[in-house]
Amino acid sequence: MVSNKIVLAVEKVFRELDEHMLLTTSITGMKCAHLCDLCCRKKNIEASPIEFLPLAAWLYETGKVDEFLTRLDESEESGRCPLLIPDAWKNGNGGCWNYEKRGLICRLFGFGYRLTREDQPELVTCKILKERSPEDVARAQQLGIEKPDQIPLFRNYSMQLYSIDPDLALNQLPINKAIRLAIEKLYFQYSPDIELDSTEEAELEVVSKSGIDNSQQLGQV
Repeated sequence: MVSNKIVLAVEKVFRELDEHMLLTTSITGMKCAHLCDLCCRKKNIEASPIEFLPLAAWLYETGKVDEFLTRLDESEESGRCPLLIPDAWKNGNGGCWNYEKRGLICRLFGFGYRLTREDQPELVTCKILKERSPEDVARAQQLGIEKPDQIPLFRNYSMQLYSIDPDLALNQLPINKAIRLAIEKLYFQYSPDIELDSTEEAELEVVSKSGIDNSQQLGQV
């Protein structure tokens, strides 16, 4: 059973990442286009369950689990993230149902870096930023070359999550399934009087071994 300590540990990693991102973008000047949600609309984004433990905990604490499970069910056919609110821009709002509790991939894409085969940092960003803010993107690319120890790397933050819970960090799934598994993992913490039978426990412990670096999946947005 996943404990609240793990949720708090993930939230701590995310706070540090957010601060790191603010520092980096203050240097590069990069920022998303106003109300842009193009990368969020990409189908079958992959993520790990551990990224969404804070979201799952929030859902239980606010009594919104059933409401969100309906969103999850409705998003299965489209393959898009259940947090996406497609028409939010019409009311001048961002497109994320709970931006504060978004996952690691959501926080890093556009502004984070991956390492090439030559062990060189490479900015992972979108075509919108490349087209609209070429000078900012160029500054970010140069920052990766000149100060590689100061940039947010996918690998570094993925490894921090791995150190918290290797199984949940390694288990790369379509984002809908990753969120659903995060909700399941916290179910028995918030329902302490319910016991798992052996079959249910085995099902919740199935772990994929497909790796933890998902920095490339959004690269074609």
